[in-house]
Amino acid sequence: MKANAARVTLPINRSSLMALHAELRGYTSALVIVPWCSRLRRTNPLEPDRDKLLLARLGEGDQSAVPEIRARYERELNLFCRRMVYDEVLAEDIVQEVMMKCFSPGVAPPTGSLRGWLYKVARNRSIDEIRKMRPEVRMSAMKSASHIWDGGAIPIDPGTTPAGKAIKQDRARRVQMAIDSMEEDLREVVILYFFQGLPRLEVAEAIGLSLAGAKARLARATKLLREQLHALDDSSI
Repeated sequence: MKANAARVTLPINRSSLMALHAELRGYTSALVIVPWCSRLRRTNPLEPDRDKLLLARLGEGDQSAVPEIRARYERELNLFCRRMVYDEVLAEDIVQEVMMKCFSPGVAPPTGSLRGWLYKVARNRSIDEIRKMRPEVRMSAMKSASHIWDGGAIPIDPGTTPAGKAIKQDRARRVQMAIDSMEEDLREVVILYFFQGLPRLEVAEAIGLSLAGAKARLARATKLLREQLHALDDSSI
């Protein structure tokens, strides 16, 4: 077991991650890979500077920055928490708690990124709720929550035949099952990187690891997810 762990924690390069992105797209176009809001943010070079300005305003005690931060991040944090706890109402409650905790007067802003900080608080609260769930309750929530992956999803091509849509929907279901079967520490980095669109540095901030540690965990998760995707038997779909 230790030998296997040593092999799978080797660093992965950008091409390997891009290849897995492509594989995920190949298995289903019914699953969102990265929220559209995240893609737009990552392709706009001014966005990180805007976050820095908002953090500076918070550091000066300017609470007028809070509404803009909510507008920028509330929706994607809600989507993240839904994917973590399998419950829309609970996810909304968690996000509201995160916003209240992070932006209460007197709370010191982070030294890292705004986005990584918000995800860290949301991730920790989500884990608290997951640990409270009895195993049978969590299993029931997982089975009934397949729709939580639909928010912002890439739509199935309207020209796809009914049979083709059924194939893609079934593949989407099986990919969801593969992700949900992963250990929690690996599942969360898959969600953060591949589905929420966080760069590896912000993934590291969110899960409380060094950048090297986050890369190693992402390497393990990537290897496992690729193996599970390859195990999908296309001949039976």
